[in-house]
Amino acid sequence: MNEVDVRSTSRIEVIVAVLLGVAAVVTAWSSFQSGQLSGRVQSNYSQGIRIADEASQAYNTAVANDIRDRSLFLEFAKAAEADDEATAQYVLQTLMSPELAAAVEWWSEQPDESGFDSPFVDENPAWSNEALETAQALDVEAQGRFDEAKRIGGEADDFERLSVVLALALFFLGIAGLSRQRRVMLGLAACGSVIVMYALVRVIVLGDPAGLL
Repeated sequence: MNEVDVRSTSRIEVIVAVLLGVAAVVTAWSSFQSGQLSGRVQSNYSQGIRIADEASQAYNTAVANDIRDRSLFLEFAKAAEADDEATAQYVLQTLMSPELAAAVEWWSEQPDESGFDSPFVDENPAWSNEALETAQALDVEAQGRFDEAKRIGGEADDFERLSVVLALALFFLGIAGLSRQRRVMLGLAACGSVIVMYALVRVIVLGDPAGLL
C-alpha cells in the first residue's frame, strides 16, 4: 500500500470513528427517549384504568339512585292517585331527597297536556342524576388517558425502531473500522454513514418529547 493509500485509509478510519461516536450518541438519546416515554405510557394506562374503575362505580351508584328514585316516585304517584295525601306528603317530604322532591313538585305543577308521565325528563330543570354525570365525565377522562398513552406509545416505538436502525449502523461501522481492505472499509463506512445521516434526520424530526432539554 503506497503512501497515498495509507493517508486515505487513515482519513476513512477517522471518519468511521467520528461516525461511530455520533451513532453511539444518537443511540443513547433514542434509548433515553424511549425509556422515558414508555414510563409515561404505563403511568397514563394506570391512571386510565383507575379512572375507568371510578367511572364504573359511579355508574353503579347512578343505577342504584335511579332505581330508588323511580320506586319512591311510584309510591308517591300511587298515593296521590288514591287521594292519600298523608302518604304522598310523607314520601315526598321524608323519603325523597331534596333534589328528587323538587323534581316531583315540578312535575306535579305541569298541566296534564304536557305529556310528562314522570319527572325524569330532560325538560325538568330540577332533575339530574349527579352520579351519572360524574360517571360520564370520568369515562371521558379515562378515554383521554388511554388516548394519550397510545399517542406517547407511538412516539416511544419510533425511538425504539431508530435504536434498532442505529444498531445496524454501529455494526457496519464497527466492521469497517476493523477491516484492513480499503474497498471493504469504504463500502461498510458508506452504508453506516447513510444510516447515521438518516438517524440524525429522524432525531431532528422526532424532537424531544421526553423533555430532556
